[in-house]
Amino acid sequence: MKNKNVRGIIALAVVTALSFGVIMGSKALAKDMGTGASNTAEEQVKEEIDTKGAEGIEKAVKTENGYMVTAKVKGYGGDIVMNVSFDAEKKKVTKVEVTEQKETEGLGAKVADAEFLSQFEGVEAPVFLPGMSLEKEEKVSDEELLKELKDGTYEAKADAPDNNGFTDVVTVTVKDGKIAEVNWEAVGADGSTKSVLSENGEYVMTEDGLTWKEQAEALAKAVVENQSLSFLNLDEQGKTDAVSGVSISIGGFTALAEKCLKEAAGITQTLELKDGTYEAKAEAADNNGFTDVVTMTVTDGKITEVNWDAVGADGSTKSVLSENGEYVMTEDGLTWKEQAEALANALIENQSLDFLQVNEQGKTDAVSGVSISVGGFISLAEKCMNEAAGIEETEEVPANGTQVDAVSGATISSTAVVTGINKAFELLQTVK
Repeated sequence: MKNKNVRGIIALAVVTALSFGVIMGSKALAKDMGTGASNTAEEQVKEEIDTKGAEGIEKAVKTENGYMVTAKVKGYGGDIVMNVSFDAEKKKVTKVEVTEQKETEGLGAKVADAEFLSQFEGVEAPVFLPGMSLEKEEKVSDEELLKELKDGTYEAKADAPDNNGFTDVVTVTVKDGKIAEVNWEAVGADGSTKSVLSENGEYVMTEDGLTWKEQAEALAKAVVENQSLSFLNLDEQGKTDAVSGVSISIGGFTALAEKCLKEAAGITQTLELKDGTYEAKAEAADNNGFTDVVTMTVTDGKITEVNWDAVGADGSTKSVLSENGEYVMTEDGLTWKEQAEALANALIENQSLDFLQVNEQGKTDAVSGVSISVGGFISLAEKCMNEAAGIEETEEVPANGTQVDAVSGATISSTAVVTGINKAFELLQTVK
């Protein structure tokens, strides 16, 4: 009996010792693994990069093999957050990973798929989609714009009403070579104005903020105080945080105010067009297999006729297909043909392309009812006008950059990813 008890005690001691050994061994192993992971992380991130003032950039670091930048841009359904990795030379994209997105399932959400993102690996930045320009619109500097303003009152009016039926009108008064007064109004078809309606409580945007009239006045006052438009840094929605209390979109205001200042400064560019019919054709088909074609007729030095169509490989055209209900973009809006015609008519009325303010998706709100991307039309119409003016065009091939493909049916989401990559690339070009 005694021996049995001794053997039991010994067995229990052995089991306890073995258990203790297993536990301690597991802890040691876990510690080693944790230390290894920590060391790996420390080896990967060598240095954090200052991103202060970099729009759309969340974080940037230098790694063992190059750089990684976290960018946040606005997509169709919300913000898209992505990690963009570059090589040590800060030129080639090595990897793109979308970490957050709220895009439409089956469409925009595909920008997070490997099938879409893999095309960026190994390509040279910046990147661009078909029909998307790498060049930023050349702006007239404030110094040039305000150098010699001629006294007088100048007015600029939007070419078409907004979605609520109001047409923007901006007047700028110059006195002693300085901006003395600015007024922004929006007039309805019945003669009503946003300023009066908002003052009477008939045009309400918010219950606890400034009325439309108060915001328009605050904006005008800020321009007079600054003697400039450059302080108004607009976001993708045409809004600014440069003027306290102003939450409305002001893209229309800035475009019209700039027109007034250009007129006051005598900055105009009028092309002398030679009579004839001119045609420009896109070099490649779009994602749906259609090739844009624009023809323009000039009579007595004026643009008298413009036509925009898109031709498929089989000879079919978007104008005919949309008219027959075979190319449908929306159930309750204008057909593709109707939008193309509205755009063409607006160009004839304006005798210029300056009125077409285009956003990053190649869309414009300058022509009522036009919701399609108009970047291709503008490019081809400009070619026709340059040919009519006798301006020889040299083929522009980007010295750097790579063209990539969009997710079919998700141009906005695809553009957002491309924009994020390019923002990351732009930041790295400032790093020494």
